Amino acid sequence: MGIAADHTVVDAAGVAANTILQAVFLGANAEVYRLIAFMLDLGRPDRLIVAMTYYNFKSVFAWNVFLYTGFFGIVAVYLWTMMEHRMNTYSKAAGMAAFIWRLILTTGTGSIFGFLVARDAYSSALLAPMFIILSFAYGLAVYLLVMIAAYTWSGRPLGDAVLQRLGRLLGVFVAAALYFVFVFHLTNLYFTKQHAVEKFILLDGGVYTALFWIGQIAIGGVVPMLILFNPKLRAARGLLVAACLAIIFGGLAQMYVTIIGGQAFPLDIFPGWQTRSVFFDGVVHQYTPSLPEIMLGVGGVAIALVIVTFGIKVLRFLPESLADSEIDPHAKT
Repeated sequence: MGIAADHTVVDAAGVAANTILQAVFLGANAEVYRLIAFMLDLGRPDRLIVAMTYYNFKSVFAWNVFLYTGFFGIVAVYLWTMMEHRMNTYSKAAGMAAFIWRLILTTGTGSIFGFLVARDAYSSALLAPMFIILSFAYGLAVYLLVMIAAYTWSGRPLGDAVLQRLGRLLGVFVAAALYFVFVFHLTNLYFTKQHAVEKFILLDGGVYTALFWIGQIAIGGVVPMLILFNPKLRAARGLLVAACLAIIFGGLAQMYVTIIGGQAFPLDIFPGWQTRSVFFDGVVHQYTPSLPEIMLGVGGVAIALVIVTFGIKVLRFLPESLADSEIDPHAKT
């Protein structure tokens, strides 16, 4: 969800311009994964033709067809303006266009859930901005891991200056993400009709409650902030990698609680009445990921990583050096 925002995140951190090219390329590959997963999730090839020829513009999913492909095209132009010296003049304008489109795209992703008024766990305008800040946190964590792995495996110099700046920024994003999560649940608790679903998520939802408090809040939020806001801990690359991994794990937990937990909670079809039927109305549903679903998720990530590896090796998207002397001559070594 969030890797495509990396170019703006890296630029905002004030690091070298040549790292932005690497971030944009990683973001483009994230969109490749999203499009592959989106197409395969349709189930049958003929449904792709329907999705391409018939649009229900009252559906956020129909909007996303244009938002995904539009962002992919804008990022391609952005890469071109940075790689072609004659077009460097237009790179800032292309980058701003990509950033604005990215905000619209993530707003659309959050609105998929926010507009589902039938589901008590969703139906909130806060989901759109919350998804934006979550995308910044998760995307930057993935970007840092890819950058550290790429420079370590290729033997290129990677100084502490760029890692320290991005690490501090990542801590701010994680804190902001926790703030939005807190406000989201506090808002739901204010409304009496939301008390049942909030109790389910926060107190007695079993695996969903455990994933929320332990996975999303503790591992994905509190632990990384303790590392990222402590200069000594953040300076240790092993701990920085651990913080990024914890954030990604927390992101997976958050998505599981939001997507699976939100749909597992029964629909309130007749408010004020209890509903029972042979179709399991009124009961909490159980869900176990199937092998094809697991393969779809793992395979999409694998394809994106293969493309990233190809770009680093053949297309030279990776800067030759990110040593402190290259990034910030005045940085302490």
